[in-house]
Amino acid sequence: MKLLSELISKKVLNLYSGKLEGLVIDALFDDKYQRIVKLKLSDFDEEEFEISTKNIYSVSDIVSIKNNAHITSLINKNEDKYNNPILKDVYSVSGNYYGKIIDIKIADNFKVDSFLTEVLTFTPRQIVNLKDNIIINTTNKKIKLSNFKPARTFTSLLSSAPQQDKVTILAPQIENLEQTNPNYTLSPLASPPKIIGNNDFLLGRKADKNIYSLNNELIIKKDSQITKKHLELAKRYGKLAELTIYSKKA
Repeated sequence: MKLLSELISKKVLNLYSGKLEGLVIDALFDDKYQRIVKLKLSDFDEEEFEISTKNIYSVSDIVSIKNNAHITSLINKNEDKYNNPILKDVYSVSGNYYGKIIDIKIADNFKVDSFLTEVLTFTPRQIVNLKDNIIINTTNKKIKLSNFKPARTFTSLLSSAPQQDKVTILAPQIENLEQTNPNYTLSPLASPPKIIGNNDFLLGRKADKNIYSLNNELIIKKDSQITKKHLELAKRYGKLAELTIYSKKA
């Protein structure tokens, strides 16, 4: 049994080449937070990669892998979608607030044993809802999320009924256009714009508290002005959300 905070920042050793591949900087969980399925890595040039936990050979003082054949470029660079419950707020169905998840106990097979807040430890089986916030069941009564689903009303039944007599406008056939106008050509469709996250709005703001990585390395000191270096450290250690929450105007 180990803590996620102990896993973060561990070096990754390639047993075949004998070289260090980089550091563990984050973990990707399955959609029910029951297991870590991938580790997010950063090499020493700060390029980001990922590896499935199925291809991890062992974890001790370092993370060992057989070779680098299964290290791949990071597919999803949008860290908001990198599925990690750290810093998510925890509530009970009874309406109690238990703070934020600050660490996670993990078994040797990367299966989640329990989640830790500052005041509570709970298991994945207690989770009722894990979308925007974590909602847990702290009672002995079995509770399912479906119990809270709104009942279907007559209005909702009408709105979900199939609509009749819809008019469909058919696009002209390309063949006919080409026959009537031999100079007609199709224009290529424009690619959808890429959405690029930008955290530069944090530059110049001040940290409202000391912010540490999961292995207790200081990322930024309270009342320090946020620089690009702080942003890079916060991004590397998965602390951008916390830096955003605990920042203020200078």
